[in-house]
Amino acid sequence: MAVPAAKRTRRDIFVCGLGLVLTKTGPISAVVPIWFGRRGRKSLNQDLAARPRTPIVVVALTAAIVLTYAAFWMAPESVQDRIDYAFALIPSRFDPASRDHFNSWWEPIGPVFGHAFLHAAWWHAGLNAFFLYATGRIPALRLGVWRFLALYFFSAAIGAAAFVGLNWGETGAAIGASDAVCGVFMAYFLSVRPNWRESLAIPAVRNQLGMIVLLNVVLMGALTEFGLLPIAWEGHLGGFVGGALAYIALERRRLAGP
Repeated sequence: MAVPAAKRTRRDIFVCGLGLVLTKTGPISAVVPIWFGRRGRKSLNQDLAARPRTPIVVVALTAAIVLTYAAFWMAPESVQDRIDYAFALIPSRFDPASRDHFNSWWEPIGPVFGHAFLHAAWWHAGLNAFFLYATGRIPALRLGVWRFLALYFFSAAIGAAAFVGLNWGETGAAIGASDAVCGVFMAYFLSVRPNWRESLAIPAVRNQLGMIVLLNVVLMGALTEFGLLPIAWEGHLGGFVGGALAYIALERRRLAGP
């Protein structure tokens, strides 16, 4: 039985990566460039010219977030409601005892992956797209197209599982690419050196990664529990875990194979 979006409690998977803009030193400082006159601009331009281009898979996923939001926004309200019900994460639909339970075995595939292409507002889609583009280059270069796609969607699936499992039977819906982006964030930190062990051996990497996890899971979880923000922190947690597991597994395959 369809439940109109207006009659459901809706929790948006918020933007993973608020910690990024707070970081001015260390391995991710280039994401937030600071201009220091002509010499600084020249140095930055030389650095940007020397580094490899952002892989097309990162560009394509970023564009998909923006374009799917634009298409959703232009659709009639009745179509938006149907899309919401089919692709948003609604824990009660996964509960066999619920009257809203899926009718077919394949129906859960839609929300498990499709929620990552639904967003609550232009800024929600825009910020997720920005952070994906800003942090996806290095992991995508190290993993290649197919392994990076596997990491992205595995992170989304683990984030979905965490949200559904920790909110079992509830009717509130969660949407957004933040769990997948959190997975890419984790992969970014694990890929700043040739292998993930060397990356985590750097104190600055551990400190900044810990800060981002603290902000996106602990702080946002606390704000949600106190009713201050509608953030699906469970998706962030699952995305971080999924991204770490996927990158470690896929990096080993990459190093062992051609």
